[in-house]
Amino acid sequence: MTYVVPNYFIENNYTNLLKIDNLLCLNYITKTKNNSVNARTTMHTMGILLEGSKIIHLRDEDINIQKNDIFFLTQNNYYMSERAVKESKYKSLLIYFDDKFILDFLNKYNIQIDINEQQNIVKTSFKSDKLFDNSVEIFQEYLKIEFDENLLKLKIEEIFLQTIRLNKNQMDSFFNSVLSTSQDRIKFILESNIDLIQNLDDMCKITRLSESKIRAYIKKEFNQTPKIWLDTKRLEKAILLLKNTNDSITDISTSCGYATVSWFISQFKKYHNQTPKEFRYKN
Repeated sequence: MTYVVPNYFIENNYTNLLKIDNLLCLNYITKTKNNSVNARTTMHTMGILLEGSKIIHLRDEDINIQKNDIFFLTQNNYYMSERAVKESKYKSLLIYFDDKFILDFLNKYNIQIDINEQQNIVKTSFKSDKLFDNSVEIFQEYLKIEFDENLLKLKIEEIFLQTIRLNKNQMDSFFNSVLSTSQDRIKFILESNIDLIQNLDDMCKITRLSESKIRAYIKKEFNQTPKIWLDTKRLEKAILLLKNTNDSITDISTSCGYATVSWFISQFKKYHNQTPKEFRYKN
């Protein structure tokens, strides 16, 4: 199973998930044994590991996260998280945020980005120091009381400012990755999660938008209905994989979001007048 976050926490009504303006804050604690989960992000994420350790397995590298490490992920990262408890406890503080938060934050504090490099994975991780730790501790104290949203948002902004102080180059590269996709966020989320989308309801869950807004967006941007757009994108991805990989027809069917291989073959033949196998042979 792949957990789509923070959607999973929202849909399951996690009591320790707080909504603060256009931010989500999860004080995540588990006392279970070590475990591994597959996850995919639909919002940008900052994580601070407070207890235990974890390894984030990406396609081409592993990122080791230890106690007091800070890590960042842009939306639509797909990874496996291997968590290790310490003294029967694992605890992390997760902040989920959207493009608007970053744009407002950069403008509010007049932050200039000095490099062109982009990093959209967890490479933006670094050790905290006493000043950073104090900011995090105070923020956690605010979470224990009846909170004021304005104060909490200011404390989150303070944590971001502390990360810039600790390593501006890494944060600049992270901000660049966020800004590079900010104009096409909905399109980016939908296309990156095509294998998880079966219908309009799934589109709404992935983007956290209403049916009317999804329909209006796809009509405006592509002059299509959601169903036609989904069929088109699936087949585009299938053609790309058939031409450029040795993946089996079954694997391609799964990665393009088809529930069964037979459905994939019938849909492909409907639009291209040949089976995927015939198309691959000819191309």
